[in-house]
Amino acid sequence: PPHDRFGHTAVYNRASNRMIVFGGGTGFPGPCVNELWTLTNPNSVGGTATWSLLTPAGTLPPVREGHTAVYDSSTNTMVIFGGTDCTGNYYNDLWILSNADGSTRTPTWNQAQPLGTPPSARSQSAAIYDSVDHVMTIFGGGGTSKTNDVWTLSNATGTTGTPTWTQQFPSGTAPAARSGHVAFYDAANNQMVIHGGMGGSSRNDTWILSDANGIGGNPAWTQLVSTDPGPYRASHAAIYDPVSKKAVIFGGTSQLPVTYTDDHVFALTNANGLGSGSTWSQYGPAPRSHPSAGYDAVSDQMIVFGGQPAGAGLSPLNDVWAEVGVVASGQASLVGMNWVQVFPSGTPPAPRFGQSGLYDSNSDRMIIFGGGTSTTSCLNDLWLLDDANSANGAPAWLSITASGKIPPARMDHAAAYDPLRNVLIVFGGTNCSSGYFQDVWVLTNANGEGGTPTWTKLNPANTPPAARENASVIYDSVNNVLLLYAGDAGGAGFSDLWALSNANGQAGTPRWRQFAPTGTPPNGRTGQSTVYDAANNRMIMYGGINAINGTRFLWDSWILTNANSLGGTPAWSSEKATGTAPERYFHSAFYSVSKNDLVVFGGDSQIGQYPADDHIFILSTANGLK
Repeated sequence: PPHDRFGHTAVYNRASNRMIVFGGGTGFPGPCVNELWTLTNPNSVGGTATWSLLTPAGTLPPVREGHTAVYDSSTNTMVIFGGTDCTGNYYNDLWILSNADGSTRTPTWNQAQPLGTPPSARSQSAAIYDSVDHVMTIFGGGGTSKTNDVWTLSNATGTTGTPTWTQQFPSGTAPAARSGHVAFYDAANNQMVIHGGMGGSSRNDTWILSDANGIGGNPAWTQLVSTDPGPYRASHAAIYDPVSKKAVIFGGTSQLPVTYTDDHVFALTNANGLGSGSTWSQYGPAPRSHPSAGYDAVSDQMIVFGGQPAGAGLSPLNDVWAEVGVVASGQASLVGMNWVQVFPSGTPPAPRFGQSGLYDSNSDRMIIFGGGTSTTSCLNDLWLLDDANSANGAPAWLSITASGKIPPARMDHAAAYDPLRNVLIVFGGTNCSSGYFQDVWVLTNANGEGGTPTWTKLNPANTPPAARENASVIYDSVNNVLLLYAGDAGGAGFSDLWALSNANGQAGTPRWRQFAPTGTPPNGRTGQSTVYDAANNRMIMYGGINAINGTRFLWDSWILTNANSLGGTPAWSSEKATGTAPERYFHSAFYSVSKNDLVVFGGDSQIGQYPADDHIFILSTANGLK
């Protein structure tokens, strides 16, 4: 295959099912290349996708990246313009590649000598192509400075006459000068649509140029106002479907730090601006914090419910998503994203965040309790997601009316599930009125099978932990021990560690005991996650933040050996993980016993503008044992 690269171009010939890739930079700040590659069967239809390095005839264009390319499918011709040589020099030359995909004859390069004054030398401009009138239209780009000019090249492929440059002077307010934007062509309406780009910082605006080919009328700019803000992107990629009038963009840099180059896919409906309600949406689950996530080891599937989306003024969620093959995918260098949105039957729970959601693999049910519809409105309702992994039937929501005294409404509580005895254990949380709990409740018959779910408040012996929210717990089901770690009461994060024996209330009086582990302990925190390696009696702790409104985002991971204290004194040790750890708090996490992986989803992060993150990260060899 080609070497890793950026700033290259790719065009597609549907007739031969070949993608044609040219040039690009293979390092930063260089070098650039002028290789020509084809990928046969890129859609895997008709055969295996196969890379081939072509050897074209003619004089090759100089090495470059950041150039534009358009493709004429009727003549199998690719036209490239401009770019940079990776050493600070910019081009405004024009090259034509005939027999571009190499499917029938040898591709051949020719440098065109267009008539007219050419655009200034530049890179990262955007180009569209009118295949009927053989006109290429170019907007913007950057060389010694960024531009917002519009140029057309008639007879662009050279097959209908001599290519000729003409500068266009569109009416209307022009977009700001930029580079690294994308453009696509609505051929039916002769419109060029541009999005994003870099002009001092990345941009999220979308603009439409009517009469884009300069034929039949003077081009005119109008800004497309979508129903919600577009994503900030530069140096991204875009495609347009003329049937659905939907544009799809992928990747690029954003308004976030450069290290957070974006890998999301966004779609814009009514992208040509001629319909009503042009709307941006993100493929996959929306970024969120305070979600609940369960893991079904049999189907290797993570099931996510609800949470608080990123962005000011956005309402909580009650959607359900499944990431299939999550742990298996993570055995490669990157987790394969296989998100599928699930639409359970039945009336769903109200949108919420900060709820508990525990998965019972025996019944294939996810148990949802509490949460908040806002920071001032808590819930104490109980729900089951039946057939949660979709393997035994369509998932369905079941609203459950439990017997017994119901716990006060709460969110950001800690919860664990005892699969051996079908008991849900709940500790603490907040009442959404600046109050915090330190109580313990158990729900018997929690999965709704074997009897009516019943709430009971436990009255453990000994001094309990301080009231708190955002604590994390693990549960040793063999020894019936619940371990509680950290959290907050509206301020700085705690660092204490507690054990509750007889935690499910069915084998004697529950008793609190504060542990004093040996070793240097982690810093105080809240919003962290903890998981349990039962085979080795180890608790794995990751992430968090130093205070509920803190600024110290944590990405460290720690091991607590002898976690239940039954085999010796618990001891803290810091993990020395390789790779770049994400900074996350208020995320979800689970532990894969078979792969010894800690899997983390969502949560808030150190990123400022859009803090909630929807990525999946895996910490391999999570228990620290080879």
